[in-house]
Amino acid sequence: MESFNQLYEGKPIELTDHPHIVKVLGVGSNEPIILQTCIMVRSIVEQYQLGSSIEELLWDYPRLSAAQIFDALAYYHDHKKDMDKLLADATYENWKPFIDEMLNEQTETVS
Repeated sequence: MESFNQLYEGKPIELTDHPHIVKVLGVGSNEPIILQTCIMVRSIVEQYQLGSSIEELLWDYPRLSAAQIFDALAYYHDHKKDMDKLLADATYENWKPFIDEMLNEQTETVS
């Protein structure tokens, strides 16, 4: 794990039951990420669920291998309940009240 200390700034790395997936405190909102990157598993799953093929994901994420993408999707299926909650929490509808509040605060500051 020494080689990852620089990438993750010495933060503790939690291994998962998937060889390409880790959790790092303070990286990727503490969500599962692809090892040696800061790419969240959720990002891969979202694009895949929207219809992106594995080939398109490889194009969009040229640093990733097919094994890493398949492992991200496998991690999703092995941890579906937790991952579905992350996906639901990341929707625009969930964040809209917070976005509206921030926009209102900015408008008040400018006025």
